Amino acid sequence: MNAARAAQLVWTRELAPGIFQQRLRLPQIARQSRAGQFVHLLPGAGHLFRRAFSVYATDPKAGTFDVLHQVLGEGTRGLSRLEPGAPVDTLGPLGKPFPKPPRGRRPVLVGGGLGMAPLRLWAVELLGSTRAKSSAETRPVMLLGSRSTQQAVAPYGLSALGVRPVWASDDGSHGFHGHVIALLEHEIARGKINPAQSVVYGCGPERMMAALAESCARHAMPCFVSLERSMPCGFGVCMGCVIRMKDGAGYTTFRRVCRDGPVFDASEIVF
Repeated sequence: MNAARAAQLVWTRELAPGIFQQRLRLPQIARQSRAGQFVHLLPGAGHLFRRAFSVYATDPKAGTFDVLHQVLGEGTRGLSRLEPGAPVDTLGPLGKPFPKPPRGRRPVLVGGGLGMAPLRLWAVELLGSTRAKSSAETRPVMLLGSRSTQQAVAPYGLSALGVRPVWASDDGSHGFHGHVIALLEHEIARGKINPAQSVVYGCGPERMMAALAESCARHAMPCFVSLERSMPCGFGVCMGCVIRMKDGAGYTTFRRVCRDGPVFDASEIVF
């Protein structure tokens, strides 16, 4: 297990009402983090428990990494109010990253809300590993959903790499009118995504991941999801993030999201 270290807050930016991007400096995490993994941050004095955040971006040369978060309580509010230069007690990188796409399968990245964060880093990693042979057939497809235009946070830096997200919004104010799973079905129906040649990676609210798993099973597409759960300890001791899984023999077993995940084969999860 990684030991806790003090990261230094570089800056904080509010991207949308209550949604923040923060850059922190801690070379170990910048070098070692892979898409799908997370870090555990202590919001500041007076807080006993760390909060888990997916790694959004890394810059190994600068020794920095980025996280996204939305203010939902005192912990995230405290984190958003830290001044540049403040030390942030940090544990990570934790968890298992996304697995590589099966040969001949095009990655389809499906994110809901801030579930976009690990998918953004995954797109960068995928492009970095296939840049020399990148083509329209192998370049990742990214589908993102938000409640409205106001809550739609675009992943920075991807358009320059040739990835332009297709958006869905619940109120129809930004892109496709409907949720992002409906957008996935729409793209399949109009031939933009070929299930026989695709592999899906998802992150977002658990109900959305359940719907994504169902859609992918129906189309016989491999699907891997990063689950969002409260993870008080971050390394499997408190058992506060347990989920039910199929054991392959017709029985149900249990896994810890923080230690056994957060990335799982969607077909093995009992939602």
